[in-house]
Amino acid sequence: MVYIPPPSKSAFIQLGDYVPKVGIYTNPGIVAEKRDDGTIVIDTNKDSIKQYHRHSITTGLTPNEKEIFNDIMDDVMSMSENSERIIELQKRIDSLKNTPKNKKVSDFLRNEQAQLIRWSKDLPRVYNTMPEKLR
Repeated sequence: MVYIPPPSKSAFIQLGDYVPKVGIYTNPGIVAEKRDDGTIVIDTNKDSIKQYHRHSITTGLTPNEKEIFNDIMDDVMSMSENSERIIELQKRIDSLKNTPKNKKVSDFLRNEQAQLIRWSKDLPRVYNTMPEKLR
């Protein structure tokens, strides 16, 4: 029988993940580097944090997924009306759902859409769903 050790907590940490606090006297930051010995380097520069987390905390996404998320949110937030933002987000979510590798990004976008819906008290006009989900 072969014993395979469980992955360490650092195995799930991605570059650009948000770190709220490391110790008692530290500022929040992002993971800037993962070293071979299992340690990580945290950058507390506000510009570095904003590079990965411009619109919300995207911890759990890969750096490429964070870039896709932030690019979409930049486009959406450039619109003036919340109702337009909700509709555009729904279009982007529907197009991303077709590709399985973009599931995490579409889930994060859905959370942003839910936040916009709560702020504006408006719902998307058109959205795609599975027929089994209809009541």
